[in-house]
Amino acid sequence: MAYRLSFVFLAFLATSVYAQKPRNHHEEALLLAKILREQHVAPKALDDKFSRQVFAQFTSQLDPDKLYFSAADLQTLTAHEGHLDDELVGIGWAFLPQVTTLYRQALERAERMITQIGAAAFTGTVKEYVSIDTAHWPADPSALQAKWRLWLKHQTLQRLVDVRVGYDGPEKGFFTRHEPDARRRVTAYELRTVRRILQHPGAFENYVAAQYFQSIAAVFDPHTTYMPVTEMENFLSTLSTEGYYFGITLDENERGDVLVTALAPGGPAWKSGDIHASDVLTGLRWDGEEEANIEGFTLDEANAILADANHRYMEFTVRRQGGVVKKVRLQKEKISLEENYVRSYVLDGRHRIGYIALPDFYTRWDDESEGSRCAGDVAKEVMKLRQEDIHGLILDIRYNGGGSLMEAVAMAGIFLDEGPLGMLRNRQQDIITLKDLDRGTVYDGPLVLLVNGQSASASEFLAAVLQDYRRAVIAGTRTFGKATAQNFFPLDPTQDQGPSLATIKDGPGFASITTDKIYRVTGGTAQGAGVTPDISLPEVFDIPGVRESAMPFALPADSILKRTYFRALPPLPLDSLRARSGVRVGTSTTFQHIVKGRRWLADEFHAKNEPVPLLWEALYAREVVMQRQYRMLEKSLEQTSRVFTVSNGSVDRQRLAADDYAKDFNQSWITNLQKDVYVEEAVNILTDMIELSPHAAK
Repeated sequence: MAYRLSFVFLAFLATSVYAQKPRNHHEEALLLAKILREQHVAPKALDDKFSRQVFAQFTSQLDPDKLYFSAADLQTLTAHEGHLDDELVGIGWAFLPQVTTLYRQALERAERMITQIGAAAFTGTVKEYVSIDTAHWPADPSALQAKWRLWLKHQTLQRLVDVRVGYDGPEKGFFTRHEPDARRRVTAYELRTVRRILQHPGAFENYVAAQYFQSIAAVFDPHTTYMPVTEMENFLSTLSTEGYYFGITLDENERGDVLVTALAPGGPAWKSGDIHASDVLTGLRWDGEEEANIEGFTLDEANAILADANHRYMEFTVRRQGGVVKKVRLQKEKISLEENYVRSYVLDGRHRIGYIALPDFYTRWDDESEGSRCAGDVAKEVMKLRQEDIHGLILDIRYNGGGSLMEAVAMAGIFLDEGPLGMLRNRQQDIITLKDLDRGTVYDGPLVLLVNGQSASASEFLAAVLQDYRRAVIAGTRTFGKATAQNFFPLDPTQDQGPSLATIKDGPGFASITTDKIYRVTGGTAQGAGVTPDISLPEVFDIPGVRESAMPFALPADSILKRTYFRALPPLPLDSLRARSGVRVGTSTTFQHIVKGRRWLADEFHAKNEPVPLLWEALYAREVVMQRQYRMLEKSLEQTSRVFTVSNGSVDRQRLAADDYAKDFNQSWITNLQKDVYVEEAVNILTDMIELSPHAAK
């Protein structure tokens, strides 16, 4: 039985916490393989090719930086490489036990190597190079030892660089004075990383098995995942209305980084607008304490810090894609799923423009009859803005990783009259047409939809609908490219209820499986390619390798030939709008800096696998240049717009008058909006739309 807790974010779910007691891993593997074959929209044949793919995925997932296994180690496993498919249908069970033993030995060997290498001082004047090679395994233990030495030296020099950037003491003798402490910290971090796997609180064997199950799922597609029971419990707890939270769900990636995977709708992190899914958490600071560098912390340790009742206020340090670091101060709040979480503002310029930000297509997953849903909340905000006599509307779904597809369908209905909106196709090739069944609209005036490369899934569905119907101008960068839908399935065949904190029980975990492909009303798809905006705006982090098409095992794009009859609205004056926007963007100092910054980041991205010289002064000089580039970029993005001013609507002004904390958050939003060059350009585009169509409906 499937449960539609689907479309949640980008499916950046990775294995994290595991049940305490030993498991029947063979039985769980059989259950997982069976349900994947039965439910996946494009099931893989369990054959030798599949077996080799799982083998490669699993070994890389256990050792992503190629620091634990040697090629000689893996040679001992090659007899299994083409036979994992047999084990997954019940023929034998030897691979996972053998890998578990080998992995323990590899980690224990790494522990000894790190300790030995970390005991001797590094120099910063010997010309040698480290290559961040994650494609090849070191040949043997001797090659592993050599790789570890260069790795630890590089990390030590990099830590010294970080210290020196903010250092105001004497330069002479800096390296000699600070190298021992930097080396000690790096050694401790790497040892901690190894030991948290060896001493995993859920048992080492369960940890390795969960990585195996995740690898099996990942070979089907990037958004099909395995989730242990305790991870499902953590996910469901984010839906709870009880207690005080920061509203952040954390997880681990394959490198052990703690990253943000979800924001609780209406929670402090959600409302801040400064933390996004996929941000890596690097530091935490609570009142009266220095910042704790959590690199090397386990997921349990990071969650324990956030859960501590004494930590009511917390400063989060997060690293975004591209390397930009941001500090965000939050206060715990009681999260209620009954509230409206959508934010709206009035932007006054040549015309009065409404602005609505939607970070997620949320709904009440656990109770479809009650609670807040984003489409209804957006409709309420639109009605409030109409009372402010707006002449145009911006709906901002940048960084919106998706959520409920049905909410995206309902939201399209706010702006469109009844009709078909898109299609779903399942593994049986059944085609379901998604329709807006409600006659009439809530808003039929000029509309701009802001998107970027992290707008995904349900966001892309909405963008495609509004584009195909010519209802809105889509502005920004090409979207992520995820046009698939997932559902949760319990592996336990006796689990006959949807997962909830009340019904979930110990035993086999869950699988989030891609069960449907999503298509545009035209029959095309956003899968892989994303939605191309009508008006493209340069973005710093629009660099290769971060979208669906670059993900391993991404499903290929296809199309539906079935005719869906829909009546698009009259054409928008896109040529004129593009030309006017192009002139503004081309002469904008801020956008020029963004274009330069994007080129620089793209160069950095392409150079990341090139050998790095381990020379202290050269590394420091390079860091100085990088910091200068970041500062120039940040400064260029801090310009206050002269095109519009931001204010709250009358209803929100009354609500904020009695809540100082909400007032602070609100002021932060206003300040950020006033400096947002993309919002400024959206205002300009709307102004052009209004003035090119003087009789546009309000």
